[in-house]
Amino acid sequence: MRMIIGSVERMAHGENIHCDQIKATPCPGGALALTMGLSGLGLIATASAAVAAPHYDDPPSVQVGWTDSATPKKAYPADNTTNVPLGTWQDAAGKSHTSRVYATFDLSAYEGKKIYGGKVFVEERTVADCSRRAVEIWRTKPVTATPTWNRAPEPLAKLGEVLTPVQFCPGASITFDVGAAVQDAVAHRQRYITFEVRVPEHYESDASYGRGLHPYRHVDLNVQFNSVPQIDNAHLYNGGLPCTQLAPYPRIGGFAKILQAVGSDADEYDQRAVKTEVAIWPKADSEARQVFTGEHGLSGRANTVTLPDGFLTDGKAYVWQARVTDGADYSPWSQKCFFTYDRTGPDEPTVTSANYPSDTTGEWGPPGVPGIFTFTGNGNKDIAGFEYSWNSLGGHGCSASGDYGQLECQHPLDLPGSVRANTPGGSATVTLNAPRSGLQRLSVRSVDLAGNVSDTVTYSTLVAPSEPTVRVESGAPEWGQEVVLKFVPASGVTGVREYEITLDGRDPEMRAAQEDGTGYFSFVANRPDGHSVSVRSHSDNGFVSAAGQWSVYFDPGPGVKSDVYYSPDGSAVGGVGIEGTFTFSPPPGWTDTRAYQYSFNGAEPIEVSADASGRATITWAPTTSGFHELTVYAVRADGTLSDYPNWYWFDVAASAS
Repeated sequence: MRMIIGSVERMAHGENIHCDQIKATPCPGGALALTMGLSGLGLIATASAAVAAPHYDDPPSVQVGWTDSATPKKAYPADNTTNVPLGTWQDAAGKSHTSRVYATFDLSAYEGKKIYGGKVFVEERTVADCSRRAVEIWRTKPVTATPTWNRAPEPLAKLGEVLTPVQFCPGASITFDVGAAVQDAVAHRQRYITFEVRVPEHYESDASYGRGLHPYRHVDLNVQFNSVPQIDNAHLYNGGLPCTQLAPYPRIGGFAKILQAVGSDADEYDQRAVKTEVAIWPKADSEARQVFTGEHGLSGRANTVTLPDGFLTDGKAYVWQARVTDGADYSPWSQKCFFTYDRTGPDEPTVTSANYPSDTTGEWGPPGVPGIFTFTGNGNKDIAGFEYSWNSLGGHGCSASGDYGQLECQHPLDLPGSVRANTPGGSATVTLNAPRSGLQRLSVRSVDLAGNVSDTVTYSTLVAPSEPTVRVESGAPEWGQEVVLKFVPASGVTGVREYEITLDGRDPEMRAAQEDGTGYFSFVANRPDGHSVSVRSHSDNGFVSAAGQWSVYFDPGPGVKSDVYYSPDGSAVGGVGIEGTFTFSPPPGWTDTRAYQYSFNGAEPIEVSADASGRATITWAPTTSGFHELTVYAVRADGTLSDYPNWYWFDVAASAS
């Protein structure tokens, strides 16, 4: 978007002072620029005013040039260095010439836009007689190349003239109002418009009326225009739901006061300054129509109008429509949208179970069987369904996540953890597995069509233990080695077909169970901080157990494992003179283990090299019974020792066991 360019004048200290906007020479004192037209002095836009609609622009010049009666077959395009002659003038040889000026501009950028006005500016460079001035402007049939005197375009209409002597001479600017001509050309989708600037016919042969126009600022056109904003009927939203005209109208609760519409404006400077207006009234009372405005909207985005608190009345149906404005023009009003405001929550539900008795009875639910729960609306036709959770039930919100940034609100009954009643005010039955064993509480509340919810009802029940047992099948877990786990169903849990396994908080993995209901899972221990496993069994009857837990922590020192001198319960093993192997493995996270230093019972340390896997094995036989201590350090490739050793304790039996 270009600002106004061309020569302008302003009044200061009682005289005309020239300001050159092409070369960005500021007016003295930063004063507002004024222009002299046929009707006197009027304001033209400055750079700051160009932000607000309507806008000013200089359409591209297609051609500017002049004709010469003395050479009637030759055209003279302006070259930006030679003064443009107008009227009668004489050359150096004394030969008389008469010239008319033609300028053509491309209006294609304004197709479909509203034209507020147009001004043609010409600036005088030389004047034969400052006491005489007579200049006309005509609209002609459009031409795209400078014409000749003999083939001048046909005049269509005289647009204006100035006959007053000029006070500021030479160098004055003349302004012609050509707005009606520009409006007509754009309305008829004419790409080009051509203007003829000439001395009136009865003065044209008088050389005292001749003048020369500025070679660079010869003829300029400035257009005042605006793109009329548009409203998008396909993107109107009330309370986070799409607009509808179909009955029965949607019932909307807490977010009903948020109304949104997508409007657009093709003008760059207006795309961040779109205002949205919403007209709304009770369906039964169109005379109560009120209009509310949302400021600071964006073109092509959902702009919000928030109704004041207390404006909507519970139980009433409303009609609304929207339009957008850029401050100069308004879009048409949109189609109408309808909704019913509903802020009254439904009654609480009744909760019963066919097989999981209330904890007040002291009875436990059956092991390995899902719970069957029935929620009842007790005939209250405002109840459309129910929400439920073994945890607390939270609130509902909306997010500006739509393609146009619009508010999107999902109805609670379209979310997980909900079920619709078989009829309004009727009942619904669900089959649920408790997440844990012991005393568990099921939270339930009613939901109406508007998304309002009742108070929460809590149903407490005793759930039998169902966590699978986790056993390590691969011996004591070691860093860098495979760990094999075995899962065994809890007592009373039958028909297990698969296990749901979560390792270290990752996404769950499923493993098929064997015929006896047990299952296996293996992984390589590769986390220095250790590992955790959570596992649930899934049975053929739909039962999902509570989660069994297993974890392992790796000491920061090297690992030590013995084939003989290891006892999980601390009992004495081996015996005096009986050899055992001791295998050393790298500390968690190590990848450059070169060797190990070890010492039995505080003796001088001995170093043993590690193999390619970073492990080492020694053989040792005790000479005494009782408790023994093996201290082991890992050695890096650079020779430094691990920060932490492994103190490995074991009890040697008095004789071979």
